[in-house]
Amino acid sequence: MIRSLTNGYIIPLITYTVNHVPAFIWLIVEFVFDICFFWVKKLYHFYIRKNPLREKLKELKNVSNYTEWKKTATEIDKLTSMELWRQNFISKHYDYIIINDRLKLLRQARLDGDSQLIMSLFRSGLIRNFGGISQKKLYIKSYMGTKYKIEEYISEVLKCLNFLNESITDSSRTNQQLPRRKEFVMNSKQLKLDFFHDARQSFGCTALLLQGGSLFGLCHLGVVKALYFKGLLPRIIGGSAVGAAVASLVCTLTDQELIPILVSPADVMCDIDRLNHDVDERYGNVIENIVKKGYSQDILIFLKFVRDTIGDLTFEEAYLKTEKILNIVIHPTHQSIPSLLNYITAPNVIIWTAIYASIGTGVLSDNVQLYVKDFNNNIVPKSPSLDVKFLKPQDVNYSQQYFRENDNDATGAGSFFKYNFKESSSYTRLTELFNVNHFVISLARPYLAPLISNDLKHYHNYSAVSYTSISKKDSKSSPTSTTKAAIPIDNTDGSTSSSASSLKDSPTTSSTTTHASIEKTTKDTNYNFRKHFTNIIGLEIQHRLGVLNKLGILSDFIKRLCIDERPSTPQSLTSIREITIVPELSYLLKDFGRIFDVHKTMENIPYWVLVGEKSVWPLFPLLLTRCSIEFALDDLYNIHRKKS
Repeated sequence: MIRSLTNGYIIPLITYTVNHVPAFIWLIVEFVFDICFFWVKKLYHFYIRKNPLREKLKELKNVSNYTEWKKTATEIDKLTSMELWRQNFISKHYDYIIINDRLKLLRQARLDGDSQLIMSLFRSGLIRNFGGISQKKLYIKSYMGTKYKIEEYISEVLKCLNFLNESITDSSRTNQQLPRRKEFVMNSKQLKLDFFHDARQSFGCTALLLQGGSLFGLCHLGVVKALYFKGLLPRIIGGSAVGAAVASLVCTLTDQELIPILVSPADVMCDIDRLNHDVDERYGNVIENIVKKGYSQDILIFLKFVRDTIGDLTFEEAYLKTEKILNIVIHPTHQSIPSLLNYITAPNVIIWTAIYASIGTGVLSDNVQLYVKDFNNNIVPKSPSLDVKFLKPQDVNYSQQYFRENDNDATGAGSFFKYNFKESSSYTRLTELFNVNHFVISLARPYLAPLISNDLKHYHNYSAVSYTSISKKDSKSSPTSTTKAAIPIDNTDGSTSSSASSLKDSPTTSSTTTHASIEKTTKDTNYNFRKHFTNIIGLEIQHRLGVLNKLGILSDFIKRLCIDERPSTPQSLTSIREITIVPELSYLLKDFGRIFDVHKTMENIPYWVLVGEKSVWPLFPLLLTRCSIEFALDDLYNIHRKKS
C-alpha cells in the first residue's frame, strides 16, 4: 500500500513541483542553505577549537614532577605575555626607585671592594620587605617569578654577602686607600662574625608550621619534600597532630636518612606491620576511625612508621643530632605544662609521647601521658604526676572557653572544662624563643583552599580571550604581515594584550599598536571583581565557622576539615609575615574516596605527597624572595661560628 501510494501520488507531486517552480526560487533556497551551512560550520569549529591557555592549565594540574610543572608554567607565561610584565620594573606594589638605587650602590661597592659601605647599607636596609618586594600581589601574575628588578636585587644582595664572606680571609681585596689601622679593623674576623650575627638577628627567622591534618596529613610530607629539594626548608619546624609527626620525622633524621623517605616514602614504609594495635583493615573500623576519630588507615600506618623510626629520642637529642629545632604544640588542661615543646622548654621529653599528646586524649589512646628520660637514661612519666588531659587541635577554641563547668564540680568531666585557656597563641612563644618573624604555614585542609589561598591564586579570565588567525592567502599577498596569529590575552585588570611571541615575531608591526599592547600587558593588576568577591565570601564563611565553633554547634567532622589554630599575627602584617600553603580542592574532591580504601595504602601515600608538592611549586618565587637572604645569613654565620 505504501509503495502504491508513493508511486501514485508522492513522486508525481514532487516531479510536478520541480518542473514548475521558477528558477529564481531555487536560487533563493540555495542562498538560504548556504547561509545556514556557513553558520553551522562556524559554530562547529568554535565548539571544537581548543583554548591553548586552558589546555596548558589543565596540563599544569596533571604534572607529576617539578620539571614538568616548570616547563608548562613557562609556556603559560608566554601565552599570557607575563615576560613583558616582568621586564617592566615599574609597579605600584613596591618602591622600584629605592630598589634600583640600592641595587646600584651595592653593586658599585662590591666592585670597588668597599666592605665598610656594604655593611653600612646592610645594617640600615637588610629587611625582609625592603621597598615592598615581599608583597603577595607581585607574585600572582607570573608563575615563574616576579619583576626582574626584584630578582636582580636579591641576587646582588647574595653576591655582596659572599663578597663579605670571602673578604674575611682575603686581605688583598680590601680597599688599599684605607689607613693601616682601619684596614686592620676591616679585616678583623670578629667584626665580620659580629656583622653576620647582627644581620641575622635583625632579619629574623622563618618557621615552617605543619598544622593538623588528620585525614590529609600526608600532604605535609609533600610540602617538606618540595621545600627541601629547593633548598628552602627552614631550620625551625613545628606542628600539631599529624603535622607534629611529620615535623618530628624531619627534625630527628639526618639528610642521608631523610632523603630516601622523601624520594620514595611507600618503599620505605612497606615493611611496617599493618596489623598492629592502631591499624585495623576491617571496613567497619576504618569508617569508624575516619568519622569519629578523623584518622584514615594511611595516617595510622604513617604514625606507626614515625614512632618506629624516631624511637625514644628526646627533643634535646634530636637538636644535637640534626641542629634542627623541633616544636610540637600541645593543649594540656593544666597550666603547669607548657603548650610549646622544644629542646628549650622540654629538653628531656620523649618526642613520640609529645606527638600523641598533640593529637589529643581519646583519639588514638585514652591514656595519653608525657614521658621523659631521667638522669639514668630511664624512660619515666613526667613528674609531678598530674591529672591532665590533652585537647584536640580543633577543640582549642571550643565552647569550654565560654561555658565552663562550675569549679565545685568534682567529676572528671568538670575538671576537663576548668582549664583557663591562654588568650595568646602557642606560636607567640615561638617568636620569643627563636626570633621568628615569618611563618610558612601548611594547612592540610583542602576545603579551606578557596578561602585561604585567595591572595596567592593566579587568576585567568577565559571569557574575554579571543583568537584571530591570518590566512595563508593574506600572508602570501602581504610579505610584511605577521607570520603568527596575535593571541589577545585577558589581563587580571580586564585589559586585553597581545602575546609576547606575536610582538617579538612581528618587527614590522606599527609602533602605535606595539606600544599600546606593551602598555596594556605590563600594566599592574587593578581591581578584579571576581577575586574580591571571592575574598569577601571566604572571609564571611571563615567568620561564621569560627562563631559556630565557639558556640559548640559544629560537629567534630566539620571541625577536622575547617578549623585550625593560626599564629597570632596582626591583620595588617599578615600579607608580609605569613605564607599559607593549602592543597588545591580540585585534587582532593574527586579522590575523597581514597581515605576509605584500605587495600591501596602504598599507592595512596605517594599520591598525597604529590598533592602537597603541587601546592608549594607556585609559591617558590615568593619563598625565594623572602627566605633566600635569611638562609644565606644563617649559613655564613654558622660557618664562621664553628671556625672561631
